[in-house]
Amino acid sequence: MSVLAVGQDADGGDNDKLEIAPRPRLGSQRTSASGFIVSADGYVLTSAHAVFGAQELSVLLGGQRRLAAEVVGLDRRTDVAVLKITATNLPVAAIGSSARLCAGEWVAALGSPFGFEQSVTAGMVSANPRFLPGGSGVPLIQTDVALNPGNSGGPLFNERGEVVGLNSMVYSTSGGYMGVSFSLPIDTAMRLAAQLRSTGRVTRGQIGARTQALTSDLAPAFGLDAALGALIVRVDAGGPAATAGLRSGDVVLGVDGVAAMAYSEIQERVAASRPGSVLTLGVWRRKALLAVKLTVAESTPDFPQRAAAPTAREARLGLDLVERTAKATSGQPEPGLYVRSASGSAQRAGLRFGDVVLAVNDVSVAALTDLDRALEPIGRSETVALLVRRGSITSFVPVTPPAGAGQALP
Repeated sequence: MSVLAVGQDADGGDNDKLEIAPRPRLGSQRTSASGFIVSADGYVLTSAHAVFGAQELSVLLGGQRRLAAEVVGLDRRTDVAVLKITATNLPVAAIGSSARLCAGEWVAALGSPFGFEQSVTAGMVSANPRFLPGGSGVPLIQTDVALNPGNSGGPLFNERGEVVGLNSMVYSTSGGYMGVSFSLPIDTAMRLAAQLRSTGRVTRGQIGARTQALTSDLAPAFGLDAALGALIVRVDAGGPAATAGLRSGDVVLGVDGVAAMAYSEIQERVAASRPGSVLTLGVWRRKALLAVKLTVAESTPDFPQRAAAPTAREARLGLDLVERTAKATSGQPEPGLYVRSASGSAQRAGLRFGDVVLAVNDVSVAALTDLDRALEPIGRSETVALLVRRGSITSFVPVTPPAGAGQALP
């Protein structure tokens, strides 16, 4: 995954470019996204889908400096991830407030669409917040800024150069940009990032009740004129709602004195509540309004929040090699080692059966002993450049042990 991150230091220093990637060499898979630095000591904000399940991550800074990256925590519900790199005095993006962002304001996205780094697209805010159907109450900023593959996780800037959103998704029937895009408000993203940095996971509240939106078709059946509120479908036994006496057919109209809330707003308000806190719900029951207090419980995460720890560096970089036989015409050994199989670091770098390893860095290898001697002085924190021939193509392939071995990726 590639991440393009931008931060501007106080004296107007250059922007930094970040790349986060399982190594896409010789046909291995690669996905890309964007991101930005949120603290000078190396915390980076990006999209969860870009890093979830990745075996190796790296961050490419300005000047082509590449560092190992660790997933501190991620939240797939909102598509937010926090990464950490070992660096100091990094330029940091200026964080604004999405709460003051209004429809009609100009905004700009910075990212790496289709790998075209530091690309800028501009547009206008259409709605803030916008709640999508089936979106679990997550607020979004709707714009007409062009977002494409590679933009996810990048910053959305206001006219003052402040980050007001984390670019998230587009609405499309074709898979490409069709004029409607969505960003997570930066106020929400930073609140979640603080939790991820502190505990590695996002804690959400729940009241132990299954609900649905009260539609205009259903509202009259419950004696209501407006299609607002959350209609309770089922109450979990032993949960907060059951303890408070809520039941199927009740309509939650508001939370803590706020009346006539939309269904998505109620979802967001409950989810944002701290477990153990007390909420007062405005409940409509048999054409009468009741005030019901209940204690919020903790919601069980839907997805794992941390990345699995990588394994240590493998012997011979995970390569199973065999020496080549003598050349028929000259009788001399032909340089290079055949790859019988590749695992671990070599496999992630894209090596496969049939490749021929010709050199390690600038040292030619014709035998396994040559390879071992060439690898011996190379530290565990260094990348190995293998000269590899595949068919008629010869190129250097950087092979890096997992970040867990203390390796700084190239």
